[in-house]
Amino acid sequence: MAGPKKSAKELIGGLNPNSMILGVWVVAVLAIAVGYYFMFYDPLEQTRVAEEGRKAALTQQRTTEEANLRRYNSDVAALGRARQRAEELQRVLPTDADIPGFMRNINALAETAGLQIQLIQPVEERVELYYARIPVQIKVRGSYLSLTRFFYQVSRLQRVINMENIKLETPTEDPVTHEVLLAAETLATTFRSVVRPAAAARPATPRPAAGATPAPAGE
Repeated sequence: MAGPKKSAKELIGGLNPNSMILGVWVVAVLAIAVGYYFMFYDPLEQTRVAEEGRKAALTQQRTTEEANLRRYNSDVAALGRARQRAEELQRVLPTDADIPGFMRNINALAETAGLQIQLIQPVEERVELYYARIPVQIKVRGSYLSLTRFFYQVSRLQRVINMENIKLETPTEDPVTHEVLLAAETLATTFRSVVRPAAAARPATPRPAAGATPAPAGE
């Protein structure tokens, strides 16, 4: 004869079925949460951290490159100014004497000022320590106004030119214009830079041979 039937509560050890269902749901939710963390959240978090690190590195690189660009632009500007300054110095104090060009300039200015050119003759160059003097003897004839205009135009040239030993002689009156004409003589001196070669190395003092005894002082 079969024994009495046991209830579901008795079969599961006296536990409440509702509690069992709740526990199963809790375990399922925890399993889903853990699975989501390891399968989705953690990889995404690692990717986010890596992207933030990459962004910080790119930001730092951009800052460095911008600083390098500013320094480059500053160096280019400084180089441009240096080249411009060198060109200006070359015009003021050239390395080449360029006597024909210098005489052409003087001749053109004298004619433009209305002077009669009687002589333009180079004189021997005089070399100093860092520059050389290039004198040119000039003789012209004209009015006071023409001479003043000529000296003014020479002073406006970029190349350094000194008008030295100016002599005004034999004033005469022009019979047509009644202007006083003068014979002017001057020494127009320009300059060029002198590039000195490097000093030759001094010969080394010979050392005494091994075992030699130096001579006493005063002998």
